Formats: sequence, C-alpha cells, structure tokens
Amino acid sequence: MEYRRELLKGNTETLLLSLLKNQSMYGYQIIKEIEKRSQGYFRFKEGTLYPALHRL
Repeated sequence: MEYRRELLKGNTETLLLSLLKNQSMYGYQIIKEIEKRSQGYFRFKEGTLYPALHRL
C-alpha cells in the first residue's frame, strides 16, 4: 500500500488536471471518477483532494 501512496504523491496534480481538462467536476465526482478509472486501485480522500485542488 505504501507504493500507492508514493505514486499518488508525485502525480496527484497531473491526475486532477487530466480529469478536469474535459469537464468541470465537483470534488466528490473527482474522487469517484479516479476510483472508477483505476478500478479501485487509487482512492482519494478529501484530505488529499482539496489541498491539491487548492494548490492548482
């Protein structure tokens, strides 16, 4: 599980931008879409998502 966290840490903003380039989304939609596209491999929590969105 640690490797997943490290992988996300370096690519969070890239994942978010790739989703948001196609359409506007609410935070909950982003969380569900990432989980769906990764087939449950990646799971964002609000504490990860919202600070990353703020940085963007």
